[in-house]
Amino acid sequence: MSKTDSFLTNDTADLIVPIVTEIDLDFSLAKILEIVVYVYPRDEDNGAECRIEFQEVIDKLINYYETAEDRDNLNPIYSIAHELARQADRLRDVAFKLEETQENYFPPLVEEDDIDGNSYDMEEK
Repeated sequence: MSKTDSFLTNDTADLIVPIVTEIDLDFSLAKILEIVVYVYPRDEDNGAECRIEFQEVIDKLINYYETAEDRDNLNPIYSIAHELARQADRLRDVAFKLEETQENYFPPLVEEDDIDGNSYDMEEK
């Protein structure tokens, strides 16, 4: 057999590739919510970025359940909807707390700041 001959085989090989993934939610320039997945080879700074519109994920999920032959088990779609609503409530709670904290935040005085002694109102007795 020459060096250019080859055999087709059904052999398989296991390949282990250590990777690190990060998953995030972000808005595109068009203000569309996207799921963003960053995939990095371990210990590397350069990686791949994959984006998919959140609505597309929901559309595919809906399509899956609408076209499924087994309509007797709708628990998963209700469970997913419940979990999304629960997480939305958590996000709103955090946003509200951050907003309140920001409104009630007063930066500390720095020693170099000049304090006008007449700026404090005195109570009348």
